[in-house]
Amino acid sequence: MVLTGAEFDEVGTITYAGRGSLKFTTVGVGHMGPSAVSGLNHGAVIWRITEGDGEFSGATGLITSNFTFSEQGDVVDNEYVRIYT
Repeated sequence: MVLTGAEFDEVGTITYAGRGSLKFTTVGVGHMGPSAVSGLNHGAVIWRITEGDGEFSGATGLITSNFTFSEQGDVVDNEYVRIYT
């Protein structure tokens, strides 16, 4: 992850145990910052699937992530994935 103020850019891999994995890159930039709840930050990002293996061989598509994280390190990440194989 490359963090620039409230924006970030990512390249990564999500592994689904026993099923395969998806590699992704950020579309544009992700955004994060303070929420309306004291001590809680929130953010969102869109990732483009660049490669898949196992059950996801040849995969393309997008993943959206909406997340919160607290000063104590608690994280909630909700992802929606649209995969085409």
